[in-house]
Amino acid sequence: MSMSTRKVVLAAVKISAVAVSALLPTSLLFTPMSNAEPANDFYDASPGEVGDPGSVIRTEPLPLAGAVGGVPGVGTRILYSSTDTHGSKVAVSGSYLEPAAAWSGAGPRPTVVIGPGTQGQGDQCAPSRMFPTAGQLRLAEPGNPSNYGAGVDSVGVNYESAFAFAFLAQGVRVFVTDYIGLGTPGVHTYVNRAEEAHAMLDGARAARALAKAGVDDPIALWGHSQGGGATAAATELAPEYAPELNLVGSYASAPPADLASVLRHIDGTGLMAAIGYTINGVLDRYPAAREPIESRLNDYGRSVLADVAGQCLIDSRTKYGKQSTASWTTDGRPLADVVESVPEIQQVIEEQRIGRRTPASPILVNGALNDDFIPYEQTRRLVQDWCARGSEATLFTDTLPAVNPGSGNNHLAPAVADFGVGLQYVLDRFNGKPLVDTCNA
Repeated sequence: MSMSTRKVVLAAVKISAVAVSALLPTSLLFTPMSNAEPANDFYDASPGEVGDPGSVIRTEPLPLAGAVGGVPGVGTRILYSSTDTHGSKVAVSGSYLEPAAAWSGAGPRPTVVIGPGTQGQGDQCAPSRMFPTAGQLRLAEPGNPSNYGAGVDSVGVNYESAFAFAFLAQGVRVFVTDYIGLGTPGVHTYVNRAEEAHAMLDGARAARALAKAGVDDPIALWGHSQGGGATAAATELAPEYAPELNLVGSYASAPPADLASVLRHIDGTGLMAAIGYTINGVLDRYPAAREPIESRLNDYGRSVLADVAGQCLIDSRTKYGKQSTASWTTDGRPLADVVESVPEIQQVIEEQRIGRRTPASPILVNGALNDDFIPYEQTRRLVQDWCARGSEATLFTDTLPAVNPGSGNNHLAPAVADFGVGLQYVLDRFNGKPLVDTCNA
C-alpha cells in the first residue's frame, strides 16, 4: 500500500470510528431531518418517467458534509431507473459524487459503486437523504411517543460517507445506491438478491451517463454487510443483466449469501430486527408466501413488522435488539425453524441464495471468523462455490478476536479494520495489476 493510500485509509478509519460510535445516539453528530432532507416529490416518479434500466430520471445538487481535509468532491442526488425481481420498472434513488482530486492511476478515471450496509427500512434512512450531514434526527410529531427522549423518534447514520470520501481522495468517482424502496415509495426489499443487484448495476449505468464516461471506463463494486451481499449478487448477475459494463473487480465484505444461515445466526443479537426488514420485503414481493408467514405470526410479531418498516437501524437496535423471534410466532418457535418447515417460505429464502451463478470478473470476499451477524462458514462457502464454477474469487479471513458477542462489534470492526484491504484490491484492479492468490490456491 502506498503512503498516500495509507493516509487516506487512516483518515477513513478515524471517520468510520466516529460513525460507528454513533450507534449510541448523540445530538452532537446529527441535525434534524426536517432541516436537511429534500422534498419528497424528488423521490416520486410516475410510471411514464421510469425508462430503460440505468437511465437518469432527474438530478439535483447534493451538499456533502465536511470530511478530514475538507469536502473531497461535488455531489449530485439522482433518481434513476431499474427493475424489480419480477422485471417491472421501478425508480431508485442514489448519490453520485465527482472527486475534486485527479485520478493518477492507469487509464481513464474509474468509478466505484457502493452498496450501503444496513440502514433500516424507513425512507428517512436513505443515504442520499443524509449526505449533507453526519447523520440526522427525525423529530417526533406532537403526541407521538419518542424512543429516544427530547422529542426525537428516529436516528440515521450515513456511515458510508467515510468510505466514499476515501475513494474520492484517490480520484475515483463514487456512486452510492439507496436500493429499491429506500427513499422512494414502496417497501425497501431488504436483502432481496435480484433487486439489490439491479440497483447497483443500474447505478453503474446511471453514473456512467452522468460522467459522460466511455463504455470501456472501468467500474468496481464495493460493499459491507447488506452492501457485501448486494455487491456479491451484482457481480455474479452482471454477465446476464449488464454485460456491457466494464466491471474490473469487486470487494464484498461480510456478504449475507445464505439467508437461512444468517437468520439463525442473528436471531437474539443486536441485528435481529433486520429479520423484520427481510420479512416485510418478502411479504410485498412474494404473494404466495404471505399467508404461510402471516398465519404463523402472533399479534406482537405483526406489530414488530409494522414498526420496523418505518425505522432506521439504530431505532430497531434500541427497541428490539437481542430479542428472540420466538416471541413473534404463534407456536413459540424461532423463525429459522418456521422457515425450514414451510416449503413456501423456504423457497423464497432459497431464491435469495448467492453463489449459484458465475462471476465473470474478479472479486475479493472478506469474512470474519468471529462475525456475530454474518456467519463465517457461509462466507467461505460462497467463495468455494464460485471457485468451483471457475471464477476468480479470493477469500480474505479477518481474525480479530471476539468482543462482546452479539453486540455487532465483531461485525462492525472488520468493516473499518479491513477497509484498506478492500481499497487496495479495487485500486489494483483499476490499475490492471495481476491477480494474486485467486481461490487461495
